[in-house]
Amino acid sequence: MADRSPGDTPVAMPSLTAPATTLTVVALAAGVALVRGGGPGHPQAVAFAAGVCVAGGIAGWLVCLRPAVSASTRVAAVLGTVAVRILPALLGLAWLQKDGGELRTAGAGGLLVAFYLAALAADLIRTILESRGGGSGPGFRPPN
Repeated sequence: MADRSPGDTPVAMPSLTAPATTLTVVALAAGVALVRGGGPGHPQAVAFAAGVCVAGGIAGWLVCLRPAVSASTRVAAVLGTVAVRILPALLGLAWLQKDGGELRTAGAGGLLVAFYLAALAADLIRTILESRGGGSGPGFRPPN
């Protein structure tokens, strides 16, 4: 500890609960969808929807890794996270409407919406539960 200067502050390691929550919920939803079954192309539709939702969730988590030092940068980080998280789902739905063909007829659009909403609900619940622990989040600084 002798090589630390008095002005150094410990850097918080990013929490892996957000991507773990996204992966778990989407995996469970995909498992339920596969067990429920469907017509031809159903496994591919499930894989497409799950892949898009996981990509958006992980990308949104990566946006918020950098600690925010003020309230305005926290708001910007949250808005960026929401935008990055929803963008792959919207692009996936747009692609399904234009060129989706077999995936669209297999129900990939409905699965994409269902998986996205399940991951969003789980993320909201996780955020609420984590915020009860003391109010400190990324870049939290107690008032003077």
